[in-house]
Amino acid sequence: MRFHKKLNQNRMNLFLKNYQNASQASKGVILILLPVLLCLLYFSTAFSSSIRSVVIKNNPTNDVCMVSYGKYNGHRYHSPTQTLYEKKCLVESKWMRVVQHVVQLNPNADNNANNIIDDWLFIDYHDRINVLVQDPKSTNDDPYFLVFEQTKYSLEGRSSLAVVGGIIEPNESPLMAAKREVYEEMNGLVCQTFIDIGRYRTDVNRGIGWVNGFLARDCSLKTNTAGATADGTNAVDAVAEGEEVGKADMERQDLLSISLEVLKDRVKRGEFLEVQWSNTVALALLHMQ
Repeated sequence: MRFHKKLNQNRMNLFLKNYQNASQASKGVILILLPVLLCLLYFSTAFSSSIRSVVIKNNPTNDVCMVSYGKYNGHRYHSPTQTLYEKKCLVESKWMRVVQHVVQLNPNADNNANNIIDDWLFIDYHDRINVLVQDPKSTNDDPYFLVFEQTKYSLEGRSSLAVVGGIIEPNESPLMAAKREVYEEMNGLVCQTFIDIGRYRTDVNRGIGWVNGFLARDCSLKTNTAGATADGTNAVDAVAEGEEVGKADMERQDLLSISLEVLKDRVKRGEFLEVQWSNTVALALLHMQ
């Protein structure tokens, strides 16, 4: 606001200087145009100071995407201080949603053209869980851990070590999702202790969901139950049959049991190729110290 007042003062000073040096005929024309000039100066200042309130008041919400491969039902995020509104949904599927946000870079500055980006691409993606699971055949004094060796589409044909991971389904808590995924991927394994090792953003500018990490211990095979959640409900049955978003995202994987020392060595050598896997394992190891 202060910048625009100074700019308008400079414009007025320039106008007065030119007026003094003008001929009588030119002064007559200038006097006729003066009211128009004053109106333009006034409205330019008023517009610059009110653009933020106008943008927020309009707040268009567009739930119809330009291209849709299925309905996205996951979380939608925005910055409480920087997102002015969601401009347009470009494409969505049950996995993700790509949208354009209108963003103010500095919430405390004037919302002029230099402070607003009106085509900030943002990706809403389902939040996920990662779990490092202790082998039930091992002890806390000599722990072994269950990890997968697998391939994924974007690993350039390489294989990687991986931990249990999956999408937090709609109406699931992170803990419920962790228990369900461990049971599903570990063939009926139920763990009594889940140590929460934090919630981390996948990409701090473009979103792509949050990852919730866990270390699971005190595990045993329960072939006759899907495992109870903290509130006594069944971890697997909490997701309705046929509605599990992550169910179709299954790829072949080999289950390995490795010692604590081998696990430390392999994470140091970068054999967990996805950043969320390596982050989960490294943090779990720190929690065990």
